[in-house]
Amino acid sequence: MLLWGCAALPVPPLELESAARPQSSSGAEGLFRLSGRIAVSHNGESFSGSLRWSHAAEEDEIFILSPLGQGVARIVNNSAGASLETADGQSYRAADVESLTEEVLGWRLPARGLQYWVMGRSAPDSVAESELDDKRQLRALRQDGWRVDYLGYRMVQGTLLPAKLEVALDERLRVRLVIDDWVLP
Repeated sequence: MLLWGCAALPVPPLELESAARPQSSSGAEGLFRLSGRIAVSHNGESFSGSLRWSHAAEEDEIFILSPLGQGVARIVNNSAGASLETADGQSYRAADVESLTEEVLGWRLPARGLQYWVMGRSAPDSVAESELDDKRQLRALRQDGWRVDYLGYRMVQGTLLPAKLEVALDERLRVRLVIDDWVLP
């Protein structure tokens, strides 16, 4: 696991005041900004902290923060590939977020699928199996070897969105997200 130093990355605030009514949930882009908490359990080790994620059509920017709110890792993913900068100034590059986080952090963040899963949808480029609850809301999703369990929803700007989910790859890796704030375009 990446050892977090005392230094901190500057983290921009999540701008809630600029939020407008969201586009239809069937919009191809699924643009969003979110902030919340993350807990990772991987091979007997664990990490918890906060997460800020800005997802745009051309680029993702993900900040992982310590439990005290200090920016400790910044991940950027765009057409040039993925980069990760740590609080101590180290920079890493890879073709995608998944291999980059596995190499640097020791666990795989499934960002390619997660950008859809956090919106309560399957990724459009592969087959998915879904389970609905008695309210016809998505309860679980299986895609690309991952299982996504939806543990809670809340209404955001007129759209019902996941507020709590757990993403698991076998028993070796579990990533739990609690989304506290959503901003939709």
